[in-house]
This record gives sequence, structure tokens and C-alpha cells, in this order.
Amino acid sequence: MEGIFIYWFGWALWVIITFFWSKSKARFWTALSLLSLFILLPTTMEIANISFHFVYFLLSIYVFWQMSNEKKFNLAHSFVASITIGAAFAGFQMLLIYDPVVAYIDSRWMTGLLVAVIAFFLTASFKHRLLIAVGGLIQGELLTGLVSQHHLKMEYVIGSLLFF
Repeated sequence: MEGIFIYWFGWALWVIITFFWSKSKARFWTALSLLSLFILLPTTMEIANISFHFVYFLLSIYVFWQMSNEKKFNLAHSFVASITIGAAFAGFQMLLIYDPVVAYIDSRWMTGLLVAVIAFFLTASFKHRLLIAVGGLIQGELLTGLVSQHHLKMEYVIGSLLFF
């Protein structure tokens, strides 16, 4: 059942884009990108004994490319804010591994709320919040995966369907 949200929301978004957007090149490329995401979602790669999903890698390239298009001051702020969110995400995931009693409700909802609150307080615009939140989640997932694979000797795939 892991990854069910990415498929449900992804297909709903694809239906909205395909049938409700006006005909344009943006509609075509957005729908094609979503379909490509669905095709590549189960694909995993391994580099230097670190296994991760290919879509995670593509998402991280896209998000950090979008962040690099900002002004220098905003770039430094985005970097510090996304590292803050990544550290909070990784710390919360480690807390869930060592003390799972902390999760009163589903951990995905608690993690999402934590990231949303931090992003809300660190930035002003919605686009910037979204970029910083996704960038921080990417960094936090990488940190959690590296710690889990190398220090805890756990089987962990970075960017798994549960992450999405």
C-alpha cells in the first residue's frame, strides 16, 4: 500500500490537466511529464552501494535547478531554509525509528505538518515555500537514507514510494 497517495493524486492531476486545461504546449508537456513519472516511479538505481529511486533523482535535479534561478540573496536563504527542513525531517524520521511511540497519528501526516509549519515561517510566497519544502524533504530523505544504510545497517531505498 505504500505509494498509494502518489498514484491517486497523480492520476487525478493528470485527468485535470488532460481534460480541463486548454489546449497548449504546456498542457502536453505537463501531461507527458506526469505519465513519464508514473512509468519511472518503480525504477531503482544503485550507486556506490546506495540504492535510490530514479524519480527521486530527477525530482532533486528539477527542484534544485528551480532554486538556482533565484537571486543570490534568495539562493542563500533557500539553501539555509531547505537544510533546516531537511534536518527537521531527518531528525523526526530518526526519532520514529528509535521511539515509535511518539507517532500518535500517521507519521506521514505528522511529517507533512512539521515541514509545512517550518516552510510557512521561513518564507513568504507560496512558490518559494513549495520549493523550499520539497528541497528540504529531498535533503532530509537523503540524510535519513545514508544514516539508515551505513550506520544502522538497515535496508533502505532513498526516495521510496512511501516518501512520495
